[in-house]
Amino acid sequence: MTIDASINDFFQRSGLTSRDRLECNKFIESLYPGRLISPASCQGYCSLTIFVGDDTVIQFRTHSYRLDLRITDAAQEVYGTFAPETTYLTTLPESRLDVYHMGRIAGVSFKLFRASEALIAGSTNQRIELCKDFATFLAKSWLNGNTEDLPLGQVGKSLVNRLKSLATDLPPRFQPAVRDVLRNFHRIEGLPWVLTHGDIVAANIMVNSSTGRLTGLVDWAEAERLPFGTCLYGLEEILGEMTTAGFRYHEDAEELRALFWTELQGCVSDLEQKPVLDAVRLARDLGVLLWHGIAFDNGAIDRVVQEGRDIEEIQRLDAFLDLSGHKRCGLDSQNVIGINT
Repeated sequence: MTIDASINDFFQRSGLTSRDRLECNKFIESLYPGRLISPASCQGYCSLTIFVGDDTVIQFRTHSYRLDLRITDAAQEVYGTFAPETTYLTTLPESRLDVYHMGRIAGVSFKLFRASEALIAGSTNQRIELCKDFATFLAKSWLNGNTEDLPLGQVGKSLVNRLKSLATDLPPRFQPAVRDVLRNFHRIEGLPWVLTHGDIVAANIMVNSSTGRLTGLVDWAEAERLPFGTCLYGLEEILGEMTTAGFRYHEDAEELRALFWTELQGCVSDLEQKPVLDAVRLARDLGVLLWHGIAFDNGAIDRVVQEGRDIEEIQRLDAFLDLSGHKRCGLDSQNVIGINT
């Protein structure tokens, strides 16, 4: 889909017209006369994102998908430069779109980067550094995670109910993982509850276009407090990718998985305790089940995915849950479904 088509889709989904799009354009041009203005190459489902020069992002969002500035401020406090500084500017009078100013995180999305020749030239070395950086990023939430004042979000308030729905409605082959998480939920619940990015996919991971090193994450709209490790499903997006045949891991995936866990344990010494590490592994499975077992459905996130209807999510569940506990921590490098890089 072209950039223009995805922008048109945003306005149509939001019940807006070409006149409202013109209002957005005029607002930016009046705010930044003479500056280079261009739409982001990867547009989100819930927003319109425009770049101004090399350092500024202007984002338009309908009120139903407005940002919680308590969350965006906390993201900056916890993750530092890995999260953008965000401020509310205004609400446009005609379209009623909320307008936000953000600092632009340098680099390109990992989705674009891994499709480029740069990744092919030095794939393993680049993913090594990215896995280390991702571990450092996650460790910040444990080490700087004083977010108790933040209210629980849509997912955090309903973890057990969501798991019960998954236990009832997911295809039978995924039920052992759901039962394991439910049976040990008290162990997951006992982990630190940290500010967790709500959508760690390749399009939201920003990397240096030359080195592949992590520069930050964008789209913090769905971030909330959750048990540490819940967003570990994001590691899988670094270790593999979706293909026409389903999700496939790169041949170096288990080597890099082991490296990631070594780096994370080096950053968070508590993870050297086996009970804590085991609880984080379970939280990882909880995250996989929540993010890929529950359909997005325009933000409703209240329907369990179905065979034949939610094909990519089912394929990710098949790939991400087809791992023993040891293998998830990089202790078993056998039987990896590989793709050449």
